[in-house]
Amino acid sequence: MSARHHNRARRRPDGPRRTSERAARRRRNLAFARRDALVQARLQDLAPDALVVDVGSGRLRRAGWVGSRRYVCTDIRPFANVDLLADGTALPFASRSADAVLLLEVLEHVARPRELLAEARRVLKPGGTVVVSVPSTVPRHEEDDYWRFTAQGLGQLCAGLFPEGEVHAFGGTFETLAFLVSYYLALGAGRAAVPVRRLQIALMSIGQWLDSHNQWSSSTTRLHTLHLDVLFVGHPADCSGDAVAGPDAESAPAAEDAGNLAGRQEHGSGAGKHHAQ
Repeated sequence: MSARHHNRARRRPDGPRRTSERAARRRRNLAFARRDALVQARLQDLAPDALVVDVGSGRLRRAGWVGSRRYVCTDIRPFANVDLLADGTALPFASRSADAVLLLEVLEHVARPRELLAEARRVLKPGGTVVVSVPSTVPRHEEDDYWRFTAQGLGQLCAGLFPEGEVHAFGGTFETLAFLVSYYLALGAGRAAVPVRRLQIALMSIGQWLDSHNQWSSSTTRLHTLHLDVLFVGHPADCSGDAVAGPDAESAPAAEDAGNLAGRQEHGSGAGKHHAQ
């Protein structure tokens, strides 16, 4: 080997490893990963013995997000990871028994999303936390797929029940356009058995960079902008005058009983419920 080629090899001994590390950093910086990181950070603020109810969890199990806190996931479908089969509008929990309720990528799949929010408020303790994420610009991906939300729209939907809240948007205009391009490329490539994951990450990383270098494309108030996903984190209104008994209040488990389900073997965690991420 010539001295020139030998020196070049010495300068880049870990080329594949560095490439892998760069790809991992890019994935962590994409819109869905940024959303999930914020959700996890908020859950870490809960008390060590908090009960977290994950409504409509689908095939995902996010117990890793809550640490040693009690975690119960529900769904109307009997997936292996689901602790309780339950309709999101009639949760089998006593009123004011949960410290946090997660509704992640769920509201778009129900015809009357406000009913799920009302049920979340019922089971939350005073001062509890609701975390709601919904798609803003994502292709239709299930038969029951009714809604898309802007940041303003999600805030309005949640405000009546959770007046103390904040809305976050993820994926600005250029990252969203890059996602849509990569989404349809992946659909076509899937039929041709061509891997395009790296291309997807690269395109979205470029879009995210463009969004970070201007004030327009990530705005939630300016016209002609796009976002991939929006997130609401809030706390319930004072419902002391409300009838808080749920539809199955007599048979609903107390918080400590429901929390015992958290001792199940964990099956890992995930991001959004249905989106190609």
